[in-house]
Amino acid sequence: MAASLGPAGVGGAGPSGFAFDSGLEIKTRSVEQTLLPLVSQITTLINHKDNTKKSDKTLQAIQRVGQAVNLAVGRFVKVGEAIANENWDLKEEITIACIEAKQAGETIAALTDISSLNHPESDGQITIFTDKTGVIKAARLLLSSVTKVLLLADRVVIKQIITSRNKRIIIYDLRKNS
Repeated sequence: MAASLGPAGVGGAGPSGFAFDSGLEIKTRSVEQTLLPLVSQITTLINHKDNTKKSDKTLQAIQRVGQAVNLAVGRFVKVGEAIANENWDLKEEITIACIEAKQAGETIAALTDISSLNHPESDGQITIFTDKTGVIKAARLLLSSVTKVLLLADRVVIKQIITSRNKRIIIYDLRKNS
């Protein structure tokens, strides 16, 4: 099963030639499985009905999801930055993707923050005026940047596996020839 991400406003190839296009299709099962909870939370945010009056409880739930996305992205970015600091050849690409993810997470949290909505209607309900287009754009950027970090991290793991394999071959050859 492959997930397809739409345009995210970012693209092109990085210094290593690793390209991300607007129709990025994820074929790495581990990346797809990692993204599923994030996609689920973002879908919850985007699918709330527009132009309807929302109870305070509903608004708080939307805000909690926005905050949860931002907190999860913050933790994810810390791990991504640690990977970048240990892998100088991919540091710039991972750092840029982490910055984009962090900005997108903060945008989602800001767009779902109900503290800026202090206009209760006469019936005790609040009409939500969140920028759904902004949430969608931020979600696309978030998914794109998180995917980039995950794919770059996969490259790090593959490089480590190859390096380990090559070391074992060298050790084997040394033992065989001695």
